[in-house]
Amino acid sequence: MEYDRYCDLTMRGGTTSGVVYPLAVASLARHYGFKQIGGASAGAIAAAFTAAAERGRASGGFERLTKLIDWFTSGSGADRWRLAQLFQPAEKTRALYRIVVATMQKRETTGRSAISCLFFALLGAVGLRAKAVLALMALLWLGGPVLWSAWLAPKSYAGWLATLVVLLAIACVVLVLWPLRSSLPWPAWVFAAVPLVLGLAFSRHYATAAVVLLVWLVLSLAAVSALTVTYGYAMQRFLKDNARSIHFGLVPGTGDFTPSLLDRLAGMPRSTGVPPLADWIADQLDSLAGTEDALTFGDLGDINLVLMTTDLSEGRPYRLPFKESWQYCEECLGYVLPRRVVEQMNGAVSTAKCPQHTHMPLRDLPAGEQLPVVLAVRMSLSFPGLIAAVPLYRDGRVHWFSDGGITSNFPIHFFDSLLPRWPTFGLSLQPYPNGDTDEVWLPEQDASTSGTRYASLNTVPRFLVSILDTFLDWRDTMQSALPGYRGRIAHVRQAEDEGGTNLFMPPATIRKLALRGQRAGDLLRERFEQQQNTDRYRWIRLRIAMREYQELGVQAAERDAMYEELLERFQIPEALHEWFRTPPADGDPFRAEIDVALDHVGRLKDDGPFDGAPPVDPDLRLTPPE
Repeated sequence: MEYDRYCDLTMRGGTTSGVVYPLAVASLARHYGFKQIGGASAGAIAAAFTAAAERGRASGGFERLTKLIDWFTSGSGADRWRLAQLFQPAEKTRALYRIVVATMQKRETTGRSAISCLFFALLGAVGLRAKAVLALMALLWLGGPVLWSAWLAPKSYAGWLATLVVLLAIACVVLVLWPLRSSLPWPAWVFAAVPLVLGLAFSRHYATAAVVLLVWLVLSLAAVSALTVTYGYAMQRFLKDNARSIHFGLVPGTGDFTPSLLDRLAGMPRSTGVPPLADWIADQLDSLAGTEDALTFGDLGDINLVLMTTDLSEGRPYRLPFKESWQYCEECLGYVLPRRVVEQMNGAVSTAKCPQHTHMPLRDLPAGEQLPVVLAVRMSLSFPGLIAAVPLYRDGRVHWFSDGGITSNFPIHFFDSLLPRWPTFGLSLQPYPNGDTDEVWLPEQDASTSGTRYASLNTVPRFLVSILDTFLDWRDTMQSALPGYRGRIAHVRQAEDEGGTNLFMPPATIRKLALRGQRAGDLLRERFEQQQNTDRYRWIRLRIAMREYQELGVQAAERDAMYEELLERFQIPEALHEWFRTPPADGDPFRAEIDVALDHVGRLKDDGPFDGAPPVDPDLRLTPPE
């Protein structure tokens, strides 16, 4: 019964939500050995760490894995933000990244105001000419109402017109600023009112005050327009000139970065020696596995690690490690991977040159077992726009590989079979359903749909986010709800300020998420340690498989004569001879065996579904390999 001591494991992506997984994995490792491990995006990091820890199990791999949570949560001061420090921009993307970080600031977590940080981020995001234009606009905005009321205002206006202007101005101020009352700190309100207050102070009479209000509104609108046009043009020009050189992302994953004073004013934490993301992943993989050189897929032995990536150039997913041949440019990969990993690959030099670095020859990417695991992780973890994509080459053309979650954020299907030997556990993430406060949910094993993911759509932004989530995840969501799947997937719930792209989670929040993950691992382990629950899982999978066989049998019985006659007369074209080890000379060489197979499958034909089959009837179909 050694099969009951093994399991497969798949983990969902979610950027910083990966902190859920180390303690969950360690809990499962108390009973199971991991045979096949898969994931996408942040789940790819967790999958690779799990495989490395399994490889180094005898030397304390899983103990070292659990200590990662201590590393994230034990610091003080700037060390509290080690998670955020892993995400380090390139020199070219520093200014844009400041804006992203500034929007993540919250007084209750980081102690910084998003508005004040955004001011410094925007200040450093444009050049001197743009700063001069904005400064002139600010002076005009500040001084315009004062100049008008002190020198240029006419002596008298009709009372009714003045009243109309005042009411219009007040209404506009309320409509524009009142929705922002909870997000704008009081200094912002005071500053916004400075030119208005000064203008009113210099007003000679009621009519002049009304015009001052109108002038202030016009100049405020002009100031906002100037900001929008200036930064929009700067963004468009930057992306046009640099999108490919920054690999379509702000964070390359490697390189040297030290926050400047302006970076820190915009919300970036002070550097405490935390390496960039890809360097940290590479170091942790080597430590967990106990290897001196960069861990490769071959180093994992009989542990099957499979990760998901997305080739945006071809518009399709790929499983890693590759079965296809690829080439790489040392300069391109050196932008997203530690230099030591690129040098270790040492692929054979080809005559082709890199289209982006014409002085660099392309090299052959190492075959599957020689592929560094950190490269596969990095290709799966390329959150669009935030983390740079990874370029590889084939036939002289560049292929851009981005986040695996684009095509399957929870690839629970990776290790599926009709008759599994052991369970493939899944660790997934989901928001809290309405009215449900359970932090971890492990569904029952039957076909009940209670607890199905549900999102309340109360606002337009939430509606749009739901469209994107459904577009990306509907296959994974439906697969996870099937009998034989649902009962082996533990869901960890997250609030809006937990996981995802919340880079500035306080240590207490990180530890809280990690402990939820541990609870999820405990629930799975405790359920399947009991033999009757493992038997129940296998029985459900058997019944589903038999119904699919039966439906195939119905087709075989109905169409047996058609295909028997086809095999008797069909001559296989030479173009298809390569499908056979020995080219056929006269018809299909295996037609006798095919007749027997169709006959046996056809015997499963029945008038109705097998008694005991689950009420959910999945489809058995052929799909192309990823």
